[in-house]
Amino acid sequence: MTPFAFARVSGAPTPSEPGGPLRDYLGLRDSLRSVSRGNGGSEVCGLLSDVLDEAVRELVRPVAEGVAIVAVGGYGRRELSPHSDVDLMLLHDGGDRSGLAADLFRPLWDAKLRVGHSVRTLDEAASVARASLETQTTLLTGRLVTGDEELFAGLTAAISAVTRARPLRRHLLAEERARREDSPYLLMAADVKTGRGGLRTLHGFEWERRREELIGRFSTDSSHEEAMARESLLRVRNALHCVTGRSHDVYSPDLREPVAQWLGLDVFESAAELMDAMRTVDRLAERRWPEIVAPRPKGILARLSGSPAPLGATRPPTHDELIWILESGEQGRVAFERLWESGCLDALLPEWSVVRALPQLAPFHEHPVASHLWRTVDVMHELLGDDGHYGRIAAEIDDPGLLLVVAFLHDIGKGQGGDHAEAGAVTARSFGLRLGMSAERALLLEAAVRHHLLLPLTSTRRDLDDPAVIEEVASTVGGLRLLQVLYLLTVADSRATGPAMWGEWKAALVRTLFLRCAALFGAGQPAPGSTRNQVMAAIRPGWEDLATTHLDGMPDEYLRHVSVEDALWHLELILGLRGAANLDLRGGEPIDTIVVVGRPRIGLRRRVTEAFAGNGIDVLEARLATRSDGLSVDTFRVRDDRSGAHIEAKKWERLVSDVESSLKGELDTGAKVMARAEAYREGPADVPAVRGEVDEATGDLVLTIRCADRIGRLAEILAVLADCGLDIRLAKAEGRGDEVVDTFHVADGDPDPVQIEALEHRIRLALRP
Repeated sequence: MTPFAFARVSGAPTPSEPGGPLRDYLGLRDSLRSVSRGNGGSEVCGLLSDVLDEAVRELVRPVAEGVAIVAVGGYGRRELSPHSDVDLMLLHDGGDRSGLAADLFRPLWDAKLRVGHSVRTLDEAASVARASLETQTTLLTGRLVTGDEELFAGLTAAISAVTRARPLRRHLLAEERARREDSPYLLMAADVKTGRGGLRTLHGFEWERRREELIGRFSTDSSHEEAMARESLLRVRNALHCVTGRSHDVYSPDLREPVAQWLGLDVFESAAELMDAMRTVDRLAERRWPEIVAPRPKGILARLSGSPAPLGATRPPTHDELIWILESGEQGRVAFERLWESGCLDALLPEWSVVRALPQLAPFHEHPVASHLWRTVDVMHELLGDDGHYGRIAAEIDDPGLLLVVAFLHDIGKGQGGDHAEAGAVTARSFGLRLGMSAERALLLEAAVRHHLLLPLTSTRRDLDDPAVIEEVASTVGGLRLLQVLYLLTVADSRATGPAMWGEWKAALVRTLFLRCAALFGAGQPAPGSTRNQVMAAIRPGWEDLATTHLDGMPDEYLRHVSVEDALWHLELILGLRGAANLDLRGGEPIDTIVVVGRPRIGLRRRVTEAFAGNGIDVLEARLATRSDGLSVDTFRVRDDRSGAHIEAKKWERLVSDVESSLKGELDTGAKVMARAEAYREGPADVPAVRGEVDEATGDLVLTIRCADRIGRLAEILAVLADCGLDIRLAKAEGRGDEVVDTFHVADGDPDPVQIEALEHRIRLALRP
């Protein structure tokens, strides 16, 4: 590369100032922030490229002899998004070109454009292209903006010689494999440029076609579906650039609404367009480069089918062939897609047309529906091979093929309107019968799809220590076999949804529910609980009056929730109570437990929960109990709110100190929460969604509050509920990434629908930001 230096002429006008060459380009880019142009995709990119071409020509006018200004990369392809890099090469025939380079590049930098720049002779350009595949591909789609046409023709000839000697296929295959290793399934938060199913894959197609043209081989034009996918990806990329005001290519949840508005669509429409484009690109890559699909080693179900996948079949797959597809990972997914495209699955599973590119807009969903279903199948495949708890359950079921089909169909009802579980159940049974399943297996498949949300919703929102809840779930399931299927499906579905939907705490809750329900079918483990006689028999000498007063004053369900060991722990804390409150921490698996006992005092629970938030302690479950004499005995299941780890000793000491100082009036815990929230720069406050309903099994009024997960939210909600005169006995929090679903069980709540509606409205107003 020819070295050059820049020197600004004192007093010279900046090309981006009014009247400068870049004025129109910068003005166009700014105008796009609020208003799209044309189709929002290639038309925007083409317009930006044309206007920038004119600016570049003016910057270097007149063009020196033996010089060509070449647009390369995305600018060369005329895929210039509003904040794309401006990739330019000053190609020359030798000599000192630093002055011309300064005239060209310095104004672009002054305008704060991101410029990919180079100054090269023909020999230098060819040499760098031989040494770097990235440079080779960048130059393949180079475009003359202005200057010496013969020099540019020489560049084309040079790149032709380089690319003839160095095929691209191996390099492009490696890049596509890397994208798929990084993202085994299509993502909702897609990188529309470099991610799986994105523009970079289409660039690979274009580079290969351009190489074939340059070396004189026949090259087919891009297909209509490729062109449509490219258009959709460019539309979303341009929208992302415009709504963020920078080079940003990730379709993250917070940008979906503004992207849709820029495109003139609703959020679902724009998301569906993008998912369909990415799915198309994925399929086109598998057709063009079939080597990218590596076969999975033979799975544990290989005994069911020794035949290869029916890639070229013109008939629906048999039961065993479908199982082969489901256990074969990406190879199976490709086989299924080819079967679908051939039309031979239309009668077997017509509902696939709905979910094939169906987006999922909830932030905790990592994948569109079809990708989620395939990922659930793969997680189920892992559970089948597990050598621990899950593998033993699967072995007891002894029908691995059914488990894979259940995983594949559990969300097949989405997009049909109404309850997706109910719609999916009908589809699943019909599918099973068409596939040749026995009536018994088809019914089990139907029931599994219908109830696939039963265990996760119950475990995260209801009282697992209440026998009525366990009995209701067991009655709904009806038998151990379906319970086992639902248990494994819950694990697979939750893991496949994304990391926000599965962790040690949720795993423990789901397992607890499973074991307690299984106990009613002659297996599993019943709830611990205790009896009055067991507690009295275990107390220390001299504690008789203390224990009697405590047990007499606690709510009726108290002993149902606590073990003898826990009851003795509570008595110790009550005996040691000297001030307004006494706290103790016990480590446990998977999370820790904090018990707080306190004398009657206004705002005790708020101060305690604010102290939790101010010290980085996340409350996952709170069981709140008040004795008849006003003494509170509250149990909190907790973890570090950032790491998810156990509570460290120093953090525990700070918590105890803060609670004591707050109760003495020496510390404002609310101010500490606000300071910590400010330090983490959390997002804007939201308006929580509130719903009240009566739990028919327990008679509790249950309030479900869905809102953004932010520091101090639990303390805020508990204070509002206390102001509403509600006696909360159980609170559970289900984290979903940036969202949390808090469930509050109200003792002796009013079941009247009118009163519930009024309560919902009051809470919503109180929590309004």
